[in-house]
Amino acid sequence: HRHSAAAAAMEATTLGPSCARGSVVGCSTWRNPSRASDAHPSIHSCAAVLGPIQGRQPRARKPSSPFVSGGKKWLASLSTVVLANNETIFEPAQGLGEGGSPAEILNDGPVLKDNGAPNVASTDGQKRVMCLMSDTGGGHRASAQALKDGFEVLYGDKYDINVVDLWSTSSPWPLCNMPKSYFFLVKYPSLWRMSFRMSEPVLFHEAIFTGYTAIVGRRFAQAFQEYKPHLIVSVHPLMQHVPLKVLARMKAQPSFCAPEVPFTTVVTDLTRCHRTWFHKQVDKCFVATQLVAAQAMECGLTAKQLSCHGLPIRPAFNLPPRPKADVRRQLGLKVTAATVMVIGGGDGMGKLEAIAEALSRTLPTSAQIVVICGRNEKLARSLASKSWPLKVVVKGFVSNMNEFMSACDCIITKAGPGTIAEALICGTPILLNGYIPCQEEGNVSFVLENGVGAYDEDPAQMAQIVAKWFSPGSKELEAMAVKAKLLGRPEATFNIVRELAGMAP
Repeated sequence: HRHSAAAAAMEATTLGPSCARGSVVGCSTWRNPSRASDAHPSIHSCAAVLGPIQGRQPRARKPSSPFVSGGKKWLASLSTVVLANNETIFEPAQGLGEGGSPAEILNDGPVLKDNGAPNVASTDGQKRVMCLMSDTGGGHRASAQALKDGFEVLYGDKYDINVVDLWSTSSPWPLCNMPKSYFFLVKYPSLWRMSFRMSEPVLFHEAIFTGYTAIVGRRFAQAFQEYKPHLIVSVHPLMQHVPLKVLARMKAQPSFCAPEVPFTTVVTDLTRCHRTWFHKQVDKCFVATQLVAAQAMECGLTAKQLSCHGLPIRPAFNLPPRPKADVRRQLGLKVTAATVMVIGGGDGMGKLEAIAEALSRTLPTSAQIVVICGRNEKLARSLASKSWPLKVVVKGFVSNMNEFMSACDCIITKAGPGTIAEALICGTPILLNGYIPCQEEGNVSFVLENGVGAYDEDPAQMAQIVAKWFSPGSKELEAMAVKAKLLGRPEATFNIVRELAGMAP
């Protein structure tokens, strides 16, 4: 079903037998010979078609207010903004406003460190939440960090959030190196596509996971036993089947009430998901779109097990918008210059240097370019040492991405779900320059079909597209920005966290 008018925001909802107006996702095969991505026939459209919610008016966000010093006062004001934008009026949670400092939240919270072995169970009355992830790309760790920050903003220190990569810390060789194999595979798209599709059949991955459980079961059980979580949250497709098998074997142990510990999954993909994301024994599965919810139900999950809120994004993206000129001034950018940002993800992957050079040759000298190199320090040093014909700002890993996105007129990035979700919240048009086969292919169509960006893999063509967007009199950027803002789900993290908190016994 398609609706002509767009709502101010897609409502978060627990999926029922039917989908309410205002959050309808249609799926159809995408074909357009004029676009470069049509060379990949496996790409499917995942257009989120928004319509006004019956009997409701679009909700205006609160006007921007100056940030204040003092953690409690600042967090209380943030929580008020969050609560004011929810469909249901929530009572302030116990401990509200007792989280981290303003600097931590403004900078998306403290950076997660490798925890090694899980923390020993605390004895100060905190509820313990064990967040299972694996460092295969930066998206899963970013989602875990977003959930951790969300708990701290809403509940202060009432919850102890332990983010752990059990494959790296609680597995013998060679399974402890499993996360590293991901970066090798994605360098060779055909190899990754083959690996992805071969592991999808249930009989295949169940046999593999049964073997893995025999190898790592004792160590995983020890990790659960030591931490004694009240709630387990998985943000990775490889962190459902084996942990659930281990927990099932622990039911007979009186010292750990495995049957009473809720197990939840937060899916961090927007469109196409690997089947291992979905396990019928989870208590709750959080999905970003109803397209993903449909895949979950095809894999055997029921509507009662699913909640659709959006992707977990760092709480800083839910701050009231500030004037773009103020943000640019704070970041040391030209206040009135047309600005494009090139993002390589947390690991600085992609053709960042070639894209930056093409943009510098094509854009007028009045424009400016921001290049985010992530943890690729060598690339950052190389770009910073170059002489450019226009203003180029080179950054490594940044923790205030919300400010950089708000300061830019458009971004260039690969089709990672987290970056797309962040750009939509900021109302920033997106030029996609690549994708990881299978799980990110549908994200290209999601952007194109919703009219919030474009796709091209050639740096020269990308520069031409941006130059067209920046040309005098062009209204294309403005139109895409409006559509992007309507698709953004800034409250997703807090809505997920509230539901998770309600599940902890």
